[in-house]
Amino acid sequence: MRRTLLAVPAYGSPELTDAVLRDLLRDDPLLPAWLRLVVVDNQGDYVLPGWAAGVEVVRTGENLRWIGTANWAFAQAQAEGDEVVVLLNNDTRLSRGFLRGLVGAVEGDVAIAAACYDDFWLHQRASRVPADAEAYVPRDSVRDVAFCDGTAIAFAVKAVVAVGPMDTAAFPQHGYGADVDWALRARRAGWRCVVTEQAYVHHLRRVTMTRVGRTSEDNRAEILTGLDALWGDTWRALAGLGPGAFPAHNTGSAIDWYADPESVRALLG
Repeated sequence: MRRTLLAVPAYGSPELTDAVLRDLLRDDPLLPAWLRLVVVDNQGDYVLPGWAAGVEVVRTGENLRWIGTANWAFAQAQAEGDEVVVLLNNDTRLSRGFLRGLVGAVEGDVAIAAACYDDFWLHQRASRVPADAEAYVPRDSVRDVAFCDGTAIAFAVKAVVAVGPMDTAAFPQHGYGADVDWALRARRAGWRCVVTEQAYVHHLRRVTMTRVGRTSEDNRAEILTGLDALWGDTWRALAGLGPGAFPAHNTGSAIDWYADPESVRALLG
């Protein structure tokens, strides 16, 4: 396996961080030499359980949020010679073999690989959603996509060097929309973005956002303001979306958000 830095941004809710660490350590009770597993403790009060041998806790003295955690991990990985960076929300539960399945998809000209899931974007949904994450049966399927959700995502460090960090000026709050922007930049430079069905996450959604008092409409505003500023009227088409994507008060993507709905239906079987 490639040398990997896995960063879990956390802001409170220690029971969620404990649960996702248990999922990761279920597969590797002793962390393998190729993996550095770090909880980025953005609230500064996480207590690492005694059973989490080898896991590190990093506190920078501020709330880096998702986007700042991504850039922290990018810089760390480049300094330490890692080949892959994985960002994993703490409000997730993981399939067996999750990390090897995800990291294994980062090869060749792949800049970003995301795990399939049960969440917001239809093009990233698992073709078969299990009753619980541990029951998921991996499939040997990798699909090319226009962009990937940042919930559980792996980056090739060589692509990070070429494309650069996340844009904190355009996405100054949590970083909603920064994952779309980074994918568009990577694809413009000739890289690929993929979703692998070798790894699956169940996402509880919005746990941290609720804690910090942000609403879905706040997050939608960050997405639209940032992407409009960077890409103007072109970003929806570049992302494979139609003009009706991101209506107010939505709770998830719909098939009519996509420029080519039939291709999304085909992805999902």
